[in-house]
Amino acid sequence: MKRKGSVLSLAAMSVWMLAACTPGGGGSGSTSTAASANGTNPQPVQLRMSWWGSQVRHDATMKVIDLFQKKYPNIKVNAEYMGSEGYWDKLNTQVAGGNAPDLIQVGNNYPDYVAKGALLDISSYLGKEINMDDFSKASIDSGRLDGKLYGVVLGMNAFGVAYNTELVKKAGLQPPTDKWTWEEFGKYAGDLTKALGKGSYGSVDESWLNTLYLTYFARQDNKTLYKDGKVGLDKAELEKWFTMWENFRKEGAVGPASFSAGYTESPDNSSFVQGKTALKVIWSNQVSAYQKVMKDEIKLVMPPGGGSGAAQGLWLQPSQFMSVSAKTQHPKEAAMFISFMVNDPEATAILGSERGVSGSSKVRDAQKAKATPEDKKVFDYVDLVSGNSRVNDREIPNGGEFQSALTNLGQQIAFGKKSISDASQELYETAVKIINK
Repeated sequence: MKRKGSVLSLAAMSVWMLAACTPGGGGSGSTSTAASANGTNPQPVQLRMSWWGSQVRHDATMKVIDLFQKKYPNIKVNAEYMGSEGYWDKLNTQVAGGNAPDLIQVGNNYPDYVAKGALLDISSYLGKEINMDDFSKASIDSGRLDGKLYGVVLGMNAFGVAYNTELVKKAGLQPPTDKWTWEEFGKYAGDLTKALGKGSYGSVDESWLNTLYLTYFARQDNKTLYKDGKVGLDKAELEKWFTMWENFRKEGAVGPASFSAGYTESPDNSSFVQGKTALKVIWSNQVSAYQKVMKDEIKLVMPPGGGSGAAQGLWLQPSQFMSVSAKTQHPKEAAMFISFMVNDPEATAILGSERGVSGSSKVRDAQKAKATPEDKKVFDYVDLVSGNSRVNDREIPNGGEFQSALTNLGQQIAFGKKSISDASQELYETAVKIINK
């Protein structure tokens, strides 16, 4: 099992130190060494690239960097990678200090960084250094804001409920299906808990773990967390969410607070990975990362529906974007790397679907033809969701702050430190406050 935490390669640390000691090496922190002696060869260029993710992602991305550097030996890409925890805090610090990496992995929160002036409009490189000929217009436009291109989509995702096939067999239950309601989910998870015995629980307690799962729940009532510059749901919707999970807790469908609060539920600190829970919400691109650290096979089904008359809550989501710092000294080379990352046959084969299903039809077809069993699950699941989804909503600005509040208040409810009514009111007021920042 991989240990989570900030990881910075020694090479990257050396470059950081070099950049800090190089006159004029401020701004993006890029370094460009002297021109070649004859003046005709490309000048050596150094880029910094940051991303978050699992060890699986780190390993694959490092291989792609090596490939790129072999093809373009004058360009050195220095990696700065870490787990998701702390990534945004670090990036925010770098942006505030004018020292952001040249290449920045961002999520659907990229408008936050556009608003900060941190990302470069890369429209002028499209069709030149950046080739997106095989991408659909929708996937290209997912990186646009106000007509400007701020990122190239790295994959499309959908979340689902992963289940441990061996624990389900051990419990003597049939596997869950793609058509179940929240009520049926709770009963199924409760039956798992009873059958698996002491110390094991049917499902992970998701009440405080994922802002987007709350959004999914609200969308079934034709509400959403953020819409038209305002909070798109009310206190009653938050109470409904927390009450449902409180009932699951009382029924034993999920573990008590003392159990659930002990896990972040990322692959390296997960009750699901440790075989203590049988059901967990994950993104489709996380199948490989979870399967890599688990012996038991996992499969995905769609999350619970809202029942008769409920709206469809699911959507296909751009997983991440690769963007370029507004302060980079080497936008052309950064654009070249992005194009290599999303188009090169060898590079895209290495990356697989770990960041989601490619937006390029050419890459997608090639990957399907050589899909591993885990990747095939991802392709099949995304295909399933594509027929059972609707257009996604904009994410709440400053989403990290909302997630922190959701975690804090959700745990206070679970530990009996705060009422559902008070916590819901506080969470609603927090949403209003961070939107109006």
